[in-house]
Amino acid sequence: MRPSKVLATILVTASITAVSTPSIAQPPTHTQVWSARAATHVFPDSLPSDTGASTALALDSARNEFESGQVVIRRDRAFTIKRVSFTPLSAGFRQIPPSELSYNFVKFTSLNHNSVFGGNQYVYAPSRPAPDDFPDGLSNDRSTTVEANRTQPIWVRVHVPKYVAGGVYRGAVRIETDHGTETLPLSVNVRPVTIPDAKDSGFTDVEWTLFFGTVSYQPPPSGVETMLANYGFSPFTPKWWKLMEDYANLRRDYRNNNLTLPMNTLLLAGNTTVDETGKVHFDFSKVDQVVKFFTDRGTVSRLEGFWVNAGPGYLTHWDVETLARDADGKTVKKNVVWTSPEADSFIKQYVAAVRDHVKAKGWASKWWMHVGDEPQGESGREGWFGIHDKIKAIWPDVKLADATFHDPVASEVAQTEDILIPNLLNYEWNPKTFDAERAKGKDLWLYNCNIPTLGYLNRFIDQPEYYQRLIGWLAAARNANGHLHWAFNNWNISMDDQDVKGDFWIVNPDKNHPDLLERTIRLESQRDGIEDWEVVNILKKTHPQLAMDLAKALVSTPGTFTGDVTFLDRIRTLVLDAAAGKPLAARNLAAAIRSGGSVDLGAQQQVDGVYLKWGTTHPAEYTIQTSYDGVNWVDAGKRTTADGGEDFVGLNAKARYIRLKAPAEGLLEFKVAGARLPHENLVAGRTYTKSWEPPSGYPDTTGRESTDGVISDNFGDGRPYVIQGKSGETKSFDVSFDLGARKTVREVDVQGYVEYSGYRPDTVRVLTSDDGEHWTDRGPVVTRPNDASGNRWLVRFDPVQAQHVKVAFTRTFTPSADGVFLDDIEVY
Repeated sequence: MRPSKVLATILVTASITAVSTPSIAQPPTHTQVWSARAATHVFPDSLPSDTGASTALALDSARNEFESGQVVIRRDRAFTIKRVSFTPLSAGFRQIPPSELSYNFVKFTSLNHNSVFGGNQYVYAPSRPAPDDFPDGLSNDRSTTVEANRTQPIWVRVHVPKYVAGGVYRGAVRIETDHGTETLPLSVNVRPVTIPDAKDSGFTDVEWTLFFGTVSYQPPPSGVETMLANYGFSPFTPKWWKLMEDYANLRRDYRNNNLTLPMNTLLLAGNTTVDETGKVHFDFSKVDQVVKFFTDRGTVSRLEGFWVNAGPGYLTHWDVETLARDADGKTVKKNVVWTSPEADSFIKQYVAAVRDHVKAKGWASKWWMHVGDEPQGESGREGWFGIHDKIKAIWPDVKLADATFHDPVASEVAQTEDILIPNLLNYEWNPKTFDAERAKGKDLWLYNCNIPTLGYLNRFIDQPEYYQRLIGWLAAARNANGHLHWAFNNWNISMDDQDVKGDFWIVNPDKNHPDLLERTIRLESQRDGIEDWEVVNILKKTHPQLAMDLAKALVSTPGTFTGDVTFLDRIRTLVLDAAAGKPLAARNLAAAIRSGGSVDLGAQQQVDGVYLKWGTTHPAEYTIQTSYDGVNWVDAGKRTTADGGEDFVGLNAKARYIRLKAPAEGLLEFKVAGARLPHENLVAGRTYTKSWEPPSGYPDTTGRESTDGVISDNFGDGRPYVIQGKSGETKSFDVSFDLGARKTVREVDVQGYVEYSGYRPDTVRVLTSDDGEHWTDRGPVVTRPNDASGNRWLVRFDPVQAQHVKVAFTRTFTPSADGVFLDDIEVY
C-alpha cells in the first residue's frame, strides 16, 4: 500500500471530506499525527505542543534490545483505527523485518488521587494532579475506536535481533483508519553492541507474583484465589497453562529472570502430607513442573525459594510458616512461634528436604531463599537472626536474603545475609554499609514497594514515566546488579483503594483475552532501565570508571537524578556509542585548559558533560565552570573524589565558554560532549529585573541564576531562587529582560523546579515591549509544563521584533508549598 502522506512539519493535518447528505455539506475533518518519546506521558487531552512532538519516530538501540516510542493520533471526529502496520526497516540491503515490530494502544487508568504514603507523604512531582486519567495499560486489542477530540497514543516497539549489523534502519509506521491511512517515518540507529539474553544476564529482576497462589500469610481479601477471581480459572488447569505461555514470553521479553516459587503453596498443590507424628512427606512435583516449564522457555537465571517467615504478629514476635496436620487430617499452612519445638521440627525437615532436592536437580547455583521480610525492632532482630542460624546450621552454603528497610536492623542484616536488598529510601539514607558489603562480592539488589514516595524514584502510575527507567541507571551508577519489587500481579486491591497508585501490580489481567496478560508502559520503562544497565555493564568491561560516571550523570542516589528526558536520551546515546568503541568527543582541549585557560566553543552549546583523562598526576578534586560571555562564570560540575584515569562529569548545561576553576597538572584529555544550539539564547548570561526581592535564605546571588545556563536538579544544589507567600494568598510576579536592541523573538522557555511540582507557578505568560513600559501579550497563557519531561513551560508565538521581554507568573500558595522556585529562563 502506498503511504498517503509523509510528515514534514511539527504535526500532520489532513483534510478528509466526509460523506455528506444531499442537503447538508459537512466541514472537512482535521487529523493530527505526531510522535512522542516512550518516557513521556501522553494524556487524552494532550496536544503536539504538550509532548515534545516530532515529525518522525527516531530510536537508538543496541542489538538484542527492545526500544519503544509513541505514535499519537487525534481527530476532531470519532474514528476507528483498524490496524497498525510497519514497513521493513532498511539500511542499504540489510533489513529488520516487520515481524520484529509490534504495537499496542495505550489505555488510561482513572486515579482518584495522587500517590501518597502514610496519609501525608505525597509524590512531589506527579506527571499531573489527580483525579484524572493516566496512561498505563497496553491493550491487547488490534483495533480501537477513538472519540472525537481525544488523543490516542500507540505504543510502537522495535526488537533489534542479535544478527543485525550496526547502522541506521529506516521505514514507516502506517495507521489504517476508517477515514484513510496516516504514515509516520520510523528509524532505529543500531549500535554493534549485543546485550545478553535475560537468562544469561548479570542483572536479576525479582517480581513477587501470585500466578501459583498466595506468597504470604495474607489471603486475598475476597477469599477467592487471585487467578480464579481475575481470570475465572485456577492454577494448573489447562487454561492457566495457556496463560503461562504468555507469562513465559513476557518474562523473556521483559527480562524478568528470577522465578518466584511460593514453596509451601506449591508443596500443598502437590501431594505433600503431614502424618500424626508431625513428619512431613514432601512432594516437589509442582515445584519441578513450574521450574521445568519456565526453564525450557529460556527465562530463568535465578530460583527464589519463597518461604518467608515473620507472620501477622511480627511486631511482637516472629513466626515460622510450617505445614501441619489440622483436626480433620488435612495438611495446611500454620504459623508457629519461631522458638517453639514445632518450628524447630519443621525447619529441620523442610530445609534438609529442599537442600537435597535442589542439589539433586542441579539448581544449587541458581537457588536463593528467604528468612523473613523487612525485620524491624527487637522482635525482628531476634527472629531473623535466630531463624537464619537454624537454616545455616542445616544448609551452610545456601544463599539467604531479604528485603530490608528498618535501621539499625537493616544494616545489621546486611552484614550477614548473602544478597543485599535495601529499600531505595534506606539506601538513600545509609548507603555505606551496603556498599561496603557489595565491595566484598555480595550481590546488591535495589528494592522498592509502597515507599519511597516524596521526591524519590519509584514506579507509581502518576510519577513521570522515566522514573522506573532511571532505577536501572541508578543500579549501574551504584554498582548494583538487581532489583526487587514486592508485587507483580497482586490484583486483589482495587486502584481506588491503593494509596500509592500502581504499587500492587505492573501487569493487568485481561478477561477479554484469557490467554494473555496486559502489559503496561511502566513494565516497558522497567525493561528499558534493565537494558540500559546491560549496555553500561558492557562499557564497564573496558572503561569501568567512565561507565560509572556516565550513569551518575543521570542519577547518583534514589533522590538525586535528572528531570530532563532529553538529557537522558543524550547520555544514553553517549553510552551506546562508547560501548561500540566510539569516542565521546573528537576535539581535545587539554592544552588550553590545564594551565588555567578557558576555551571558546565557537557558539552557544548544549554541554552534556566533559571527558577528562589524567596522567600520573591529578588533583584530589576539581570544578568545571561554564560561561556564556567568558566573563561571568558559574560552577557547573564538581568532582570531589578524583582518582585519576578517566572521568566524565555530567553537566546538562548551556554555555559558550568552559574551563577548570583552577589549573590542573597531569591533564591529558579534556573533551566536551554536546552540540551547538540550533538557535541563540538571546538572554544568555544577561542580568534581569525581578518584581520582588528574593529572601536571604534563597537568594539570586549572582543576579544571573535564571540566565547562567545551569539547571537545578534538586533542592540541595542551592541554584533556584524563590518568591514566598502565605497559604491562600495569590501573587503576581515577573522577571524582565533588556535585550540591548530590537531583536526577533518567537519563543520563551521557563525551567520549572524539578524536585517538587508544588513549588512551581500556576501560570506563565510572555509579554514584549520596545520601551520597557508598554507591554503586549504574546502567545498563550501556559498553565502547566508542556515539554517532553513535564518540567518546562514552552511559550511559542509568531515572530515579533522587541527589545524587552517579560515573563509573568501567578501563584496561589498552599499550606504545603509557600513558595515558587525559579530557575533558568531562555529567550529565542
